[in-house]
Amino acid sequence: MDLQLTPLENSDKQGSNPPQRVLIAIGGNALYDKHSGVLVDSRVLQILARDLVAIIQAGYSPVITFGNGPQVGQLLDMAETSVRMFARPVTLDTCVAWTQGEIGYKLLNILQSEIWQAGLPHTVLSVQTSVVVNPEDPAFQNPTKPIGRFITPEEADQLYVERGWIIGPDSNRGYRRMVPSPKPQRILELAALTPLIQDPHVIPLCGGGGGVPVFIDDAGIHPVEAVVDKDYTSCVLAKSLNIANLLICTEVDAVYLHYGKPEQVALRTVSLAEAEEYMAQGHFSAGSMGPKVAALLDYLRSSDNDTITAVKRAPIKRAMIGSVETMLQTLLGKAGTAFCT
Repeated sequence: MDLQLTPLENSDKQGSNPPQRVLIAIGGNALYDKHSGVLVDSRVLQILARDLVAIIQAGYSPVITFGNGPQVGQLLDMAETSVRMFARPVTLDTCVAWTQGEIGYKLLNILQSEIWQAGLPHTVLSVQTSVVVNPEDPAFQNPTKPIGRFITPEEADQLYVERGWIIGPDSNRGYRRMVPSPKPQRILELAALTPLIQDPHVIPLCGGGGGVPVFIDDAGIHPVEAVVDKDYTSCVLAKSLNIANLLICTEVDAVYLHYGKPEQVALRTVSLAEAEEYMAQGHFSAGSMGPKVAALLDYLRSSDNDTITAVKRAPIKRAMIGSVETMLQTLLGKAGTAFCT
């Protein structure tokens, strides 16, 4: 098939109803093949792209964010090896930007090809994204985000003395470097993203890896050696761009009470008040589902006063959590967990 570089005539498959914008946050762990070790697997991206085309054909217009945990960890390992060999360090913020660009580039090519094959007029655009953080965020005093390779206790002592690294346990699997993970305050490129959102035929890929963290003062923009949670960034983005549907994709098919225990039960529809009560009861662990639910609750609590764009606020409909394999079913209410106000 000869792929066209311009929108095709009469190719709008959504009919007379305008597409609904949905922000879909895809985890970095979903983008690589655990068996082969390929960190940005084209076969995984191909399946993901076909599912995203099905979502477009169902009447949605996606905005896509993605994680980069495994990818930035490997690049950081390569950077540290380079330091030992050539004494040319690569900073963590550069690793975040590098992997954001790599994943965005590969996903753009495959998704755009699938869109053309389906005869749809949409254009995919990858936007390198930075997020503004507070340099006084408590996370800088208490680094808790594990990153990079596993480290022996002997190496940990040496790296602390030589480089000031903070080393800590990672889920009983061993020791890794701990880096700050500050909360994102706003999207630096928001003014550029806003007009893109107004065109339902533009599919932005943005906020990759949570965005490159920066802080701003009178002297300009300063990159920060930290990583930002992509789910928090996704919620800030959805609030700022007035996106009414937000889907966070994870490795499990729904949010569970008593997860991993014989009495575990999947939650299908949860009110804001119920979710807050479950959070208070400790049902969602800090290392996995807790931050995702907390981010969604912040999104659902948002009011018109939170908006930092001139776009009229759309009514918030749902915030959802589901697996990558069931994205469309979750949007249609047939899978996953939906959080409602």
